[in-house]
Amino acid sequence: MSVSTFLGLKPISPKVYHFLFWLVITVIYLYDRRYLIQKFNLPEHFAACVTVRLLLIVSLVYFHLYYLVPKFFKLKKFGTYSLLLIGSLLVYVSLQNLYDIYLYGYVIGDVTSRDFWSAFPYNFITTSWYLVLTTGLKFGLDRYEEKRVKVEEFIPVPVPENGQDNVVFLKTGTKQIRTDLDEVTHIKGLKDYSIVYTLHEQIIVKGSLKSTENLLRDKKLIRVHKSYLVALDRIKTIQDNQIILGNHAIPIGRSYKKELYKLLIPS
Repeated sequence: MSVSTFLGLKPISPKVYHFLFWLVITVIYLYDRRYLIQKFNLPEHFAACVTVRLLLIVSLVYFHLYYLVPKFFKLKKFGTYSLLLIGSLLVYVSLQNLYDIYLYGYVIGDVTSRDFWSAFPYNFITTSWYLVLTTGLKFGLDRYEEKRVKVEEFIPVPVPENGQDNVVFLKTGTKQIRTDLDEVTHIKGLKDYSIVYTLHEQIIVKGSLKSTENLLRDKKLIRVHKSYLVALDRIKTIQDNQIILGNHAIPIGRSYKKELYKLLIPS
């Protein structure tokens, strides 16, 4: 889910909103309270301590959520993902510990605080837990956004009692286009979008071919190819294993051919 949408902000600068969103989440919900209390006792260094820690941990979150997860985890490259995740955690905790050693051991002068490894296990575990929480939050927001988009993609128009109106409003970009289902000829599915072809226009809507089929269930559509749905009542000519619809030639997939002919030529 876009952070600007979640916060109700205008999408002027998405990168800034993303950063501010994770910053707020970190400070309010997930930031290590013990660390804040310790640094609050150092008023002259408090701002610098918190700034450095926040920049480090938000950078780690960005690297994980917007690079490691889409590039490796979602592509099921779990081995590479795990190695890079552990490596990034080690780098983050090392930088954090080095900064604390510099602050306490050299700026303040506490010789006992120059031990690099004493806080390493604790920082590693708390940071790992932080990543788990932010990942769960991000996935939850994404799932909510997907469901919201699916609901908004198509807004059915109530059918009057006489039943003569058979229309839906299709959302394309920021516009809602009134579409007569009787004029729909076929639909082409792309990766994340579908193109609805009518007698007069082409309407690009967000959503898979399957979701489009479900939302236009009042229209008798038949899948003739993995990327095409065709209105059954518009099929007049089949030539060279293709359905001819005006200037469009729709290929018939091998696995869909038998079912198509059953509907066209019932036994």
